[in-house]
Amino acid sequence: MEFLHSNYPPCRISGVRTFSEAFYDLLSETEKLDIAVGYVTSNSLAELKQIAELNKNIQKLNLTIGMHYIEHFTQSAYRAACVLNQYLMNEERGEVRLVTPFRYHGKLYSFSNASAPFAGIIGSNNLSSILDENTRTYESSLLIDDLTAAADMNGFIQRLVNTSTDNIGNLEIDEFNERNPLLEGHEGVEKADTHTVAECLNARTAVSFDIPIKTFEDSPKSNLNVYFGKGRVQQNGIVKPRHWYEVELIVPKGVATRPGYPQAQTPEAEFDVITDDGWTFRCKVSGDYNKNFRSEGDLKILGKWLKGRLEAKGVLSVGEPVTQQTLTAYGRSTFTLTKTNKPNLWYLDFGVR
Repeated sequence: MEFLHSNYPPCRISGVRTFSEAFYDLLSETEKLDIAVGYVTSNSLAELKQIAELNKNIQKLNLTIGMHYIEHFTQSAYRAACVLNQYLMNEERGEVRLVTPFRYHGKLYSFSNASAPFAGIIGSNNLSSILDENTRTYESSLLIDDLTAAADMNGFIQRLVNTSTDNIGNLEIDEFNERNPLLEGHEGVEKADTHTVAECLNARTAVSFDIPIKTFEDSPKSNLNVYFGKGRVQQNGIVKPRHWYEVELIVPKGVATRPGYPQAQTPEAEFDVITDDGWTFRCKVSGDYNKNFRSEGDLKILGKWLKGRLEAKGVLSVGEPVTQQTLTAYGRSTFTLTKTNKPNLWYLDFGVR
């Protein structure tokens, strides 16, 4: 057995694995993956689909979702679950099922090779834990490598599936949870109150830049479409997908070299932003002619802010490319970066009026 847990300050412990690290390490030996969890997120479902697409050694993948039939999905998570289910069924590799008669709150991950289950993970980790997310939620789980215990865990998942679930495609889902929690609790992100946002608006200067967003037609594997790029090959040969919300924008030279634009490799290269919808985080420019624009410390912060806005508007679903049509449907194809008269503070606007 091995104890797995989150590992960030002030409770950081050296020499231990996180859930995500153990999960990916086990995949190289896995031919059948059975997961039964309480909650899922749209981006974790997209990651799971990419794992299946990129790693053909995983011949079967079955996901059981325990809480959302009664407590409801977000629309984005529901669409992502349906896409994953359709992919697995079309490939004859598995399915997505929902627990219907009660709330199932367990978190079980069962790993099988050609012979039998060889390992399992049980604990507090919902599906979002397969992502490298900087959220301030400390999780703990236990990795079981005893073959008898691993078989017992897999047997329970099969009983749960056989007695208490139905395929998501067979169920009528028409009530949704509208709350969008993408940036809530994310390390490096804070919610700005209305007074702070108003102060930032009043502090804006005339130094302002409209930054075009490159779409799938021009950048099929970069900018907002990094997700479709080549995954990262791990030491064990498993290909780890690029995160759905991972983005790094390439700013046109004509914008990035204008007077007043933040300059790379200077004290002004990193700066704080307050957004039009009330979030504050840190951004950075880098590269030749200041061309790279990103959120500092975690590329997913800027991605959650931009792509999350598109998802909330209903013009983008998890796993879809951001195209020119996406931005047209949203109502704008740029975001605006405006300097304020406060030290190292900029206003970031992606609102539609």
